[in-house]
Amino acid sequence: MSSRTRLSFTTTLTKANDKLTIQISDPSALSADNLALATWGSSEVLANILHRFTPDFSSTGFPESHTDNVIPVLELGAGTGLVGLSAACVWGVGVVLTDLPPLVGALGANIAMNAQVLGRCGGAAGVGMLDWYSPERMSISNAGSDSSSVSSFSGYESSRARVILAADTVYSEEHPELLVNVVVSRLEKGKEARLIVCYPLRVGYLDHIRDLWARLEGAGLVCGEEGREQIDGSWDEDTPYEWCVWGWGSGE
Repeated sequence: MSSRTRLSFTTTLTKANDKLTIQISDPSALSADNLALATWGSSEVLANILHRFTPDFSSTGFPESHTDNVIPVLELGAGTGLVGLSAACVWGVGVVLTDLPPLVGALGANIAMNAQVLGRCGGAAGVGMLDWYSPERMSISNAGSDSSSVSSFSGYESSRARVILAADTVYSEEHPELLVNVVVSRLEKGKEARLIVCYPLRVGYLDHIRDLWARLEGAGLVCGEEGREQIDGSWDEDTPYEWCVWGWGSGE
């Protein structure tokens, strides 16, 4: 599993190949779930394909209205926050980046470090603590947004999300079940809802990925798009990465 602790990442902002730079603080002293905090290859891949998708956020009412109480984007297992921060900038929406308690401080620092680029792109970001064993409970704080959006996540702790993002979150046999349980608990029920997942196609992970697909389909989700990407040569690996976009079946 390749990772990076470098301090900046270039993310594709538009289909015209415009770029932006996301700054990441040095996370090397932190760890959670027995892994050092770093930016994984799947995160850079997913961050750089978000511009291909155009989710409909028009009815979320964020941040002006809490009428529907829908979080535009929720990132699961955010790590250093590269994917969620990129989503906030690419789509110009509010994103809640969630992970385990030991990582919340670093996520907040990375949100604050990117406050200016978030502001320029019309995005906002908050950080949440979300334990996959208890997905119904989430606490959210705000960091790194301009003054107009600092309080915008207040009241969204029990909300579902229009889009859920997850990069490199399936690397043990328990993860498929846990991830699907969180998605079922937190993904908005509706035709516009989307789950976008990215993971490396390593031999040791293939059974977990098959299990994930089976559980997502069993939960009523349907894969509408999928593809594979090769990470750039600076990562010193040739493992392909797969991404897939899921939505609720016609019964939802």
